[in-house]
Amino acid sequence: MKRFLINAFAAAAMMAGIAVHAGPVIIDGTDAEEHGGFNGVVNTGGWEYFQRGFENLLPQVGNGNTVAVCLGCTGNTLAAFNSAFDQAAKPVGWTRENIDGDANLTSYFANSLTRTLANTGLLYIPTGGNTAGGITGVELGVLNANAALINSFVGGAGNPTAGGGLFAHGEGGTAGAWGWLTTLIPGIVATESGGGANLSLTAAGIAAFPGLTNADINAGTPWHNHFSGNFGGLQALVTDNLGRAVVIGGGAGTVIGCGQLGQPPCGVPEPGSLPLVAIAGLALLGLRRRMSK
Repeated sequence: MKRFLINAFAAAAMMAGIAVHAGPVIIDGTDAEEHGGFNGVVNTGGWEYFQRGFENLLPQVGNGNTVAVCLGCTGNTLAAFNSAFDQAAKPVGWTRENIDGDANLTSYFANSLTRTLANTGLLYIPTGGNTAGGITGVELGVLNANAALINSFVGGAGNPTAGGGLFAHGEGGTAGAWGWLTTLIPGIVATESGGGANLSLTAAGIAAFPGLTNADINAGTPWHNHFSGNFGGLQALVTDNLGRAVVIGGGAGTVIGCGQLGQPPCGVPEPGSLPLVAIAGLALLGLRRRMSK
């Protein structure tokens, strides 16, 4: 009986802990690239927070690729991306690259460049509108037209261990802002708002950013976007003093648009997890029958 009980609980634990077909995600309403710098030794302010994002995401990428690609970085934004990535503690072998301009972005998604979405490990979408050198409205139009490919990239295209990472900063004040996100999660609302040093990590945020403090996340303020409505498969990681979600996302196994573009409905197990659900259910049923004898 004891051995059977252990097996039953193990099966149930596997059921509860199964990762869905996706990679790690941070979607952030701040413009951290604009509020910080490198002092010759370490990143400071928003650049340090930017660096922490890389340190959280890169080890969780499961698609086997080790290139972080910025879509549309120039000027100060490119400097922030390079410094945050270079100073980040990360697995061996990771490199960075920038794809700039709407024609190059179109080719990137069409897999007609040397560096394409198919051989990217982490996709970074910089701030639009509230920073120098961020993504333009025309470039955002290319991303919005390729929302399904972004979803497939993060989702691992059906492979339970192959999810790519996604890191996005605020897009307020730019034509087409958050179009790719609202395509994946039609019920989500991204609002151009803003605030000062009034941010706090949620319980999910503490789990997602080990070692990060509220002081760290406030170093890159002011922020410009918050999210409300349906978050799909994402969670609030950072909120302001009014409870508004400023950073949303999740670790490995995150689904962006559950219920959208071929993803299962939110709360429904991925197909790969169904055998484990069945095993756990049978084990618990057997336990009940044994205990009733």
